[in-house]
Amino acid sequence: MRINIQFLQTGGVPLTNDLMDVLQEAYTIFNVLGDVAGHLTILSGCTPTGQSVSPGIVVINGDVLYFEGGLVTASVYIHTAQITKTFQDQTDKILIEKKTVKFGLSAPDNMWNWGDFKRLDTLKVMMEKINAAATQADLNDIKTRLDKVELKTAPIVNGGIAWFWRKPLSEIPAGWKPCTDFKGKTIFGLDPNDPVFSTLGTTVGSHSKTITQNNIPDYVIPFYGATNSGQTAVGNDLSVIKWNGKAPDGFYDHTYGINSGGKGMPMDVLNRGVIVDFIEPDFQ
Repeated sequence: MRINIQFLQTGGVPLTNDLMDVLQEAYTIFNVLGDVAGHLTILSGCTPTGQSVSPGIVVINGDVLYFEGGLVTASVYIHTAQITKTFQDQTDKILIEKKTVKFGLSAPDNMWNWGDFKRLDTLKVMMEKINAAATQADLNDIKTRLDKVELKTAPIVNGGIAWFWRKPLSEIPAGWKPCTDFKGKTIFGLDPNDPVFSTLGTTVGSHSKTITQNNIPDYVIPFYGATNSGQTAVGNDLSVIKWNGKAPDGFYDHTYGINSGGKGMPMDVLNRGVIVDFIEPDFQ
């Protein structure tokens, strides 16, 4: 609704109740700005300077109200002044109810925190921000890329993966922690068909091995000697050490043993490698 009242006329403009009602209705249209701006917003003014705030226009519960400003306190309230006028019948009645916003205290339902008020950008600034913001196509592209990242990083969960770390433990990034399960160990793939590698999380193997008789291949070293036989053979003319000294042994075949000379030390079977730490996710 657009109202244009022709006040500048001769003959005396009749200030009737109908005219005043039209003016009141026209004024209430401005409160639409309050609905657009929203509750606890600053439309204009209210500029802070030191410990004070300049006067301005604010919106509270959809009403566009004048703010007096002044020395800053934590809360503001709506002050309502009722102005009385004498009517033609000589009775005094409240004619004007004037509401202004002031710093101070009031009843809980008529008091708001000054820190909750937000200043609105101008429409020009809003348009500039909108134009500089991402388009729907940009957002769709970002979502597609994010979906791929989530798919690729899905295994990176607490207790799910471990990565080797070549730097000091003090430099582990936030959200990660040392993985102590792999200290001094290498990693083997699970093989359900091999009893050694069939159980997930089992520690297997050793970095050293002691050779026992069971580990020696089954083989025979030919060693034959015929003593005092007059024949050419390995060990010909050998003698037997008896309990009472060295003596001829007669015409017999004998079995001779070879002392191993070993000391039974474990054998190193560790492959050549590099020492690193392992880290795992520690997401909260």
